[in-house]
Amino acid sequence: MSPLAMKNNHISIVLVLIACTILNSPGLAQYDEVPPQHLNEYGAGITLAMSGFGLGGYYRIAFPDFFHVGASLDFFMMRDENEFTYYDIYGVPRQFNKFNRLFIIPLSVELKRRLFQNSIEDSFRPYLIALGGLTFGMNFPRDNELERSQLPPEDQERLPRDDEYRVSFNIGFGLGIDFTSNESYYISIRPQVRLIYFSEPIAGDSNHSTFEIRLELGKRK
Repeated sequence: MSPLAMKNNHISIVLVLIACTILNSPGLAQYDEVPPQHLNEYGAGITLAMSGFGLGGYYRIAFPDFFHVGASLDFFMMRDENEFTYYDIYGVPRQFNKFNRLFIIPLSVELKRRLFQNSIEDSFRPYLIALGGLTFGMNFPRDNELERSQLPPEDQERLPRDDEYRVSFNIGFGLGIDFTSNESYYISIRPQVRLIYFSEPIAGDSNHSTFEIRLELGKRK
Protein backbone atom coordinates (compact mmCIF):
# COMPACT_ATOMS: atom_id res chain seq x y z
CA MET A 1 0.00 0.00 0.00
CA SER A 2 1.29 3.38 -0.91
CA PRO A 3 2.15 5.96 1.73
CA LEU A 4 -0.66 8.18 0.42
CA ALA A 5 -3.26 5.43 0.80
CA MET A 6 -2.09 4.66 4.34
CA LYS A 7 -2.34 8.34 5.20
CA ASN A 8 -5.91 8.51 3.86
CA ASN A 9 -6.87 5.44 5.91
CA HIS A 10 -5.49 7.02 9.06
CA ILE A 11 -7.42 10.21 8.38
CA SER A 12 -10.63 8.21 7.81
CA ILE A 13 -10.21 6.35 11.09
CA VAL A 14 -9.65 9.61 13.00
CA LEU A 15 -12.74 11.20 11.43
CA VAL A 16 -14.88 8.19 12.35
CA LEU A 17 -13.66 8.33 15.98
CA ILE A 18 -14.38 12.07 16.18
CA ALA A 19 -17.89 11.58 14.76
CA CYS A 20 -18.64 8.80 17.26
CA THR A 21 -17.40 10.94 20.13
CA ILE A 22 -19.61 13.88 19.10
CA LEU A 23 -22.70 11.74 18.60
CA ASN A 24 -22.25 10.06 21.98
CA SER A 25 -21.59 13.27 23.90
CA PRO A 26 -24.22 14.20 26.59
CA GLY A 27 -25.05 17.51 24.95
CA LEU A 28 -26.02 16.07 21.57
CA ALA A 29 -27.03 12.53 22.41
CA GLN A 30 -30.73 11.75 21.99
CA TYR A 31 -32.51 10.93 25.27
CA ASP A 32 -35.77 9.24 26.19
CA GLU A 33 -38.42 11.65 27.46
CA VAL A 34 -39.60 10.84 30.99
CA PRO A 35 -43.41 10.44 31.10
CA PRO A 36 -45.36 12.62 33.60
CA GLN A 37 -45.69 11.09 37.05
CA HIS A 38 -49.14 10.11 38.29
CA LEU A 39 -49.20 8.74 41.85
CA ASN A 40 -51.41 8.58 44.92
CA GLU A 41 -51.19 11.68 47.10
CA TYR A 42 -51.99 12.69 50.66
CA GLY A 43 -51.35 15.61 52.95
CA ALA A 44 -52.67 18.47 55.07
CA GLY A 45 -54.65 21.53 54.05
CA ILE A 46 -55.03 25.07 55.38
CA THR A 47 -58.05 27.04 54.18
CA LEU A 48 -58.80 30.75 54.46
CA ALA A 49 -62.51 31.42 54.00
CA MET A 50 -64.33 34.74 53.82
CA SER A 51 -65.61 34.27 57.37
CA GLY A 52 -63.37 31.67 58.93
CA PHE A 53 -60.31 29.49 59.00
CA GLY A 54 -59.97 25.74 58.46
CA LEU A 55 -57.52 22.88 58.95
CA GLY A 56 -57.80 19.39 57.53
CA GLY A 57 -56.35 16.50 55.61
CA TYR A 58 -56.93 14.48 52.44
CA TYR A 59 -56.03 11.27 50.60
CA ARG A 60 -56.37 10.77 46.83
CA ILE A 61 -55.93 7.65 44.71
CA ALA A 62 -54.51 7.92 41.19
CA PHE A 63 -56.73 6.71 38.32
CA PRO A 64 -56.04 6.54 34.55
CA ASP A 65 -56.07 9.70 32.40
CA PHE A 66 -54.56 11.77 35.24
CA PHE A 67 -57.64 11.65 37.46
CA HIS A 68 -57.52 11.42 41.24
CA VAL A 69 -60.42 10.30 43.42
CA GLY A 70 -60.17 10.85 47.15
CA ALA A 71 -61.65 12.20 50.35
CA SER A 72 -61.00 15.19 52.59
CA LEU A 73 -62.02 16.20 56.09
CA ASP A 74 -61.79 19.81 57.30
CA PHE A 75 -62.56 21.61 60.54
CA PHE A 76 -63.62 25.27 60.21
CA MET A 77 -63.88 27.89 62.93
CA MET A 78 -66.26 30.57 61.67
CA ARG A 79 -66.71 34.23 62.51
CA ASP A 80 -69.97 36.07 63.04
CA GLU A 81 -71.12 38.31 60.21
CA ASN A 82 -70.29 41.62 61.94
CA GLU A 83 -67.67 40.35 64.36
CA PHE A 84 -64.47 42.31 64.81
CA THR A 85 -61.57 42.33 67.26
CA TYR A 86 -60.13 45.44 68.89
CA TYR A 87 -56.78 45.59 70.70
CA ASP A 88 -56.60 48.07 73.55
CA ILE A 89 -53.55 50.11 74.52
CA TYR A 90 -52.26 47.17 76.58
CA GLY A 91 -52.48 44.75 73.64
CA VAL A 92 -55.44 42.87 75.07
CA PRO A 93 -57.87 41.68 72.33
CA ARG A 94 -61.51 42.61 72.79
CA GLN A 95 -64.18 41.06 70.58
CA PHE A 96 -67.40 42.76 69.58
CA ASN A 97 -70.53 41.46 67.87
CA LYS A 98 -69.50 37.87 68.60
CA PHE A 99 -72.61 35.97 69.60
CA ASN A 100 -71.84 32.50 68.25
CA ARG A 101 -69.11 29.88 68.35
CA LEU A 102 -69.77 28.15 65.03
CA PHE A 103 -67.83 25.13 63.77
CA ILE A 104 -68.40 23.61 60.32
CA ILE A 105 -66.94 20.21 59.41
CA PRO A 106 -67.18 19.19 55.72
CA LEU A 107 -66.50 15.55 54.85
CA SER A 108 -66.12 15.48 51.07
CA VAL A 109 -65.40 13.15 48.17
CA GLU A 110 -63.05 14.78 45.62
CA LEU A 111 -62.49 14.38 41.89
CA LYS A 112 -59.25 15.98 40.66
CA ARG A 113 -58.10 16.23 37.02
CA ARG A 114 -54.62 17.36 36.02
CA LEU A 115 -54.45 19.73 33.01
CA PHE A 116 -51.83 20.07 30.22
CA GLN A 117 -49.83 17.12 31.58
CA ASN A 118 -48.06 16.52 28.26
CA SER A 119 -47.18 20.14 27.48
CA ILE A 120 -46.03 21.61 30.83
CA GLU A 121 -43.12 20.65 33.06
CA ASP A 122 -43.90 17.99 35.67
CA SER A 123 -43.00 20.41 38.48
CA PHE A 124 -45.86 22.76 37.50
CA ARG A 125 -49.24 21.02 37.46
CA PRO A 126 -52.48 22.97 36.91
CA TYR A 127 -55.65 21.10 37.77
CA LEU A 128 -59.42 21.25 38.25
CA ILE A 129 -61.14 19.83 41.31
CA ALA A 130 -64.77 19.14 42.23
CA LEU A 131 -65.94 18.04 45.65
CA GLY A 132 -69.11 17.21 47.49
CA GLY A 133 -70.31 15.46 50.62
CA LEU A 134 -71.74 15.87 54.10
CA THR A 135 -71.38 18.92 56.31
CA PHE A 136 -71.72 18.89 60.08
CA GLY A 137 -72.48 22.15 61.85
CA MET A 138 -72.17 22.90 65.58
CA ASN A 139 -72.90 26.21 67.25
CA PHE A 140 -72.45 27.13 70.89
CA PRO A 141 -73.91 30.65 71.48
CA ARG A 142 -72.06 32.99 73.79
CA ASP A 143 -73.69 34.47 76.86
CA ASN A 144 -73.47 38.04 75.64
CA GLU A 145 -76.70 39.61 76.82
CA LEU A 146 -75.30 43.14 77.09
CA GLU A 147 -74.39 43.41 73.40
CA ARG A 148 -77.43 41.37 72.36
CA SER A 149 -79.75 43.86 74.06
CA GLN A 150 -78.35 46.63 71.85
CA LEU A 151 -79.30 44.84 68.61
CA PRO A 152 -82.52 45.52 66.67
CA PRO A 153 -85.43 43.30 67.81
CA GLU A 154 -85.38 41.22 64.61
CA ASP A 155 -81.67 40.37 65.12
CA GLN A 156 -82.28 39.48 68.76
CA GLU A 157 -84.97 37.07 67.62
CA ARG A 158 -82.78 35.60 64.85
CA LEU A 159 -79.75 34.80 66.99
CA PRO A 160 -79.96 31.49 68.91
CA ARG A 161 -79.58 31.09 72.65
CA ASP A 162 -79.25 27.31 72.81
CA ASP A 163 -76.65 24.95 71.35
CA GLU A 164 -77.33 23.89 67.75
CA TYR A 165 -76.38 20.80 65.75
CA ARG A 166 -77.10 20.47 62.02
CA VAL A 167 -76.27 18.15 59.12
CA SER A 168 -76.34 19.21 55.47
CA PHE A 169 -74.47 18.84 52.18
CA ASN A 170 -71.64 20.75 50.55
CA ILE A 171 -70.65 21.12 46.88
CA GLY A 172 -67.55 22.91 45.64
CA PHE A 173 -65.18 23.40 42.74
CA GLY A 174 -61.81 25.03 42.25
CA LEU A 175 -58.84 25.62 39.97
CA GLY A 176 -55.33 25.20 41.33
CA ILE A 177 -51.65 24.52 40.71
CA ASP A 178 -49.33 21.94 42.25
CA PHE A 179 -45.70 23.04 42.64
CA THR A 180 -43.43 20.02 42.98
CA SER A 181 -40.23 20.53 44.97
CA ASN A 182 -38.90 17.02 44.25
CA GLU A 183 -40.25 13.64 43.19
CA SER A 184 -42.31 13.16 46.37
CA TYR A 185 -43.34 16.45 47.99
CA TYR A 186 -45.40 19.30 46.60
CA ILE A 187 -47.25 22.48 47.54
CA SER A 188 -50.65 23.28 46.07
CA ILE A 189 -52.67 26.49 46.06
CA ARG A 190 -56.15 27.01 44.69
CA PRO A 191 -59.14 29.33 44.95
CA GLN A 192 -62.43 27.49 45.30
CA VAL A 193 -66.11 28.06 45.96
CA ARG A 194 -67.98 25.91 48.48
CA LEU A 195 -71.79 25.91 48.66
CA ILE A 196 -73.31 24.99 52.03
CA TYR A 197 -77.02 25.29 52.84
CA PHE A 198 -78.73 24.03 55.99
CA SER A 199 -82.44 23.20 55.98
CA GLU A 200 -82.73 25.01 59.33
CA PRO A 201 -80.75 28.09 60.35
CA ILE A 202 -77.60 27.66 62.40
CA ALA A 203 -75.94 30.68 64.04
CA GLY A 204 -78.84 32.70 62.65
CA ASP A 205 -78.35 31.79 58.98
CA SER A 206 -79.06 28.87 56.63
CA ASN A 207 -76.59 29.86 53.92
CA HIS A 208 -72.94 29.36 54.84
CA SER A 209 -71.52 29.24 51.31
CA THR A 210 -68.11 30.83 51.00
CA PHE A 211 -65.16 31.64 48.76
CA GLU A 212 -61.93 29.98 49.92
CA ILE A 213 -58.19 30.03 49.30
CA ARG A 214 -56.70 26.62 50.05
CA LEU A 215 -53.04 25.72 50.59
CA GLU A 216 -52.03 22.05 50.60
CA LEU A 217 -48.77 20.46 51.69
CA GLY A 218 -48.68 16.98 50.24
CA LYS A 219 -46.68 13.91 49.35
CA ARG A 220 -46.97 11.47 46.44
CA LYS A 221 -46.30 7.76 46.69
